[in-house]
Amino acid sequence: MRALVTGASRGIGRATALRLARDGFEVACHFRSHEDDAERLVEEIEKGGGSAFSVGADLGSRDGVHRLAKAVRARWRTLDALVLNAGSYPRQSFREVDPDDFEACFRVHVFGPAELVRQLLPLLEAAPAGGIVFVSSVLAFEGSRHGAHYAAAKAAALGLARSLARELAPRVRVNIVAPGAIETAILSGDTPAQRSDRASRIPLGRIGRPDEVAEAIAFLASGGSSYVTGTTLHVNGGVRME
Repeated sequence: MRALVTGASRGIGRATALRLARDGFEVACHFRSHEDDAERLVEEIEKGGGSAFSVGADLGSRDGVHRLAKAVRARWRTLDALVLNAGSYPRQSFREVDPDDFEACFRVHVFGPAELVRQLLPLLEAAPAGGIVFVSSVLAFEGSRHGAHYAAAKAAALGLARSLARELAPRVRVNIVAPGAIETAILSGDTPAQRSDRASRIPLGRIGRPDEVAEAIAFLASGGSSYVTGTTLHVNGGVRME
């Protein structure tokens, strides 16, 4: 089995690459700027008996997307799982955000993933049971006081994912994981008081871990979810309940 994880050098992407490798996937670990972290990830996977390689590309540009897709096609003829995790959460108010930055957020979270799916669709359709997992956010549903552009882009990606789930069935399944507050670089700027307040508003009483999101992604990438498509799996400690 083969899987491509975008944004794999840190956080949720890193945890997902490790989890899929334990499940027997050969993993393509995409990174944008953290090459050293990506190489350490590949080494860790290989030390554990798995197989992996890293690929650098800026998914905010069409050339970068094509570079990543070309690297994957050069090594593999089939792709069992595509995990669209790459992205960032630039915290800015709507009044502060520059129009170019607003557009850039959509390039990374919507346009880039759409083009990557287009480029790799033949490999997904050639797999016995190809699957795509979009990593969204609870903010796509709740909105954000600190990043309207991020929440809007993540909400747009939901529409893309659900549309692909309908159009690509039955050959390719498409699902979504929507994390809440997770212990990643996004929360690194929190003060202790902010961290305490954030946790107090979560029914389960704590910030989530990247490996807990990775478990959800691994399920949706596995044969255990063979009758699941077009769905959103919320991993947020109960902040949003459906």
